[in-house]
Amino acid sequence: MGWRRLLLFDIDGTILLSSGIGRRLMDESLGALFGPQVSSREVSFSGRTDIDIMTEILQNNGFLSEDLPLLVKRALDHYDAHARDGILPSDVTLLPGVGLLLEHLQADDAVQLGLVTGNLKSTAYAKLRAAGVASKFPFGAFGSDHADRNELPALAIERAYHHTGTRFRPEHVVIVGDSVLDIRCGRHVGAYCVAVSTGYTSAARLAAEGPDLLMEDLADTKTFLRSILA
Repeated sequence: MGWRRLLLFDIDGTILLSSGIGRRLMDESLGALFGPQVSSREVSFSGRTDIDIMTEILQNNGFLSEDLPLLVKRALDHYDAHARDGILPSDVTLLPGVGLLLEHLQADDAVQLGLVTGNLKSTAYAKLRAAGVASKFPFGAFGSDHADRNELPALAIERAYHHTGTRFRPEHVVIVGDSVLDIRCGRHVGAYCVAVSTGYTSAARLAAEGPDLLMEDLADTKTFLRSILA
């Protein structure tokens, strides 16, 4: 099948809001492993990979030894196991227009859906399952794949090839996200970038990064489709 567009979606702030459940579960894991004094205070999560986030948290809390990579892995493994069953439907809310848009895109043979998210893979799918949309995203690239968000789109494109048999050219790839880092990772591979101001980043800040399309939310299905399929 000759796919015409590969759409790679971010999750938090783009598809859904999760009421800070990721941060809360991460703090619980940190407390269980290292004590209640270790937390994610003052660390921004927006647009970042979980490896990058956890590394900064531990550094901020005084873990500066050569064992830091091992401690990061240990903390993420604990968080991953904790989050797998700790995210409930009551913890997530689909953002405006997302359900209808995903239904439309999934039914379009010219479109393949995937993910580019800073979440660990199992955490990403736990959130999507809680929101009832996990089945729409058969593959992706995740915060468990690499610490650098810019490395994730190329991984997702390669996985799209293994899933569909199609080599997507950069101009046929669309990155959809709510943060500056989503736009930058899309630019890194030459993708078309759609930004939505439904997360923690203002429309003005997103506009300053020069996305190809900036939307208040994903409720305007016609504008979104007209833009990405043009």
